[in-house]
Amino acid sequence: MKSVVEKHNTRRYMLVFLVACLGILSAATSYAADEIGFSVIKTASSAGAQEAMVVSSGSLFKRRHLAQNVVLISHPKGDILIDTGLGENIEEQFEENGFFDQQLFSYTDHNPAIRQLKQAGYDLSRLKCIVPTHLHWDHASGIEDFPNVPLWVQKAEYDQAMAGAAPAFLHSQMDAETINWQFIALAENEYEGFKKSLDIYGDGSVVLVDISGHSAGQVGIFLTISSGKRFFFIGDTTWTIKGVIDNAERPAFLSWLVQFNWDDDKNLTQIQSIHDLSNRNPALTIVPAHDELVAAELPKFPNFLF
Repeated sequence: MKSVVEKHNTRRYMLVFLVACLGILSAATSYAADEIGFSVIKTASSAGAQEAMVVSSGSLFKRRHLAQNVVLISHPKGDILIDTGLGENIEEQFEENGFFDQQLFSYTDHNPAIRQLKQAGYDLSRLKCIVPTHLHWDHASGIEDFPNVPLWVQKAEYDQAMAGAAPAFLHSQMDAETINWQFIALAENEYEGFKKSLDIYGDGSVVLVDISGHSAGQVGIFLTISSGKRFFFIGDTTWTIKGVIDNAERPAFLSWLVQFNWDDDKNLTQIQSIHDLSNRNPALTIVPAHDELVAAELPKFPNFLF
């Protein structure tokens, strides 16, 4: 039989243990300006389609609702937004599309990133820059919601966007005078098999690589968080992780309806490269921009993973 004192000590130790566990959980999920981590901000979902319509190896019997996500990277030297998702003015912007494209690209559950950030009390002055993976409409809609924040793009991406048209590029998303365009040049430094790269902070935590193909200047972002876990955000090279695993492109009939890629052959090469990279590095988490199933396993804003 335990004495009253022993029982009291046991309860006290259990309480201390629970408090410690809660502290660990809090540290892993709350914003920490002195650590490197990230959070996913969902700004909308697609109205839905069978998986076979989003990846050539997909199932006709599986329904997918691809998401328009934003990634907020936390870094002691300033934060980064990857993409901007669907912004405050998407309804007006979307009117540039014809009837067919409005149906094909319809969306639901709209909740702009800027709205979510403000509701959470996020300090917008922490933003070092916005890095769109590319400037297609569902990645660029929220750019104007972040006036004067440096917008880092490759010049080839900017030129394609300015010369492009709906449904891929909506010019109303990119004509605000408050957009602070900053053209970046990736150096001829090989990184993880990609020929061009840019180490944003100089510490290896966030490295941009050129993965053009889907668009003329699409970039991928390698992220190493404080725990050492690594992620690779691949934009729209494929819409789903299934495309990476199966080394599969978008279905041919869908590409016949709408020209999704700037260069189909080059995008196929990028898919192959990412497929091979994933096989070589099983601990690396590959994150397509729209895969709602992958995003479900990642930290959802305002929670962070460090």
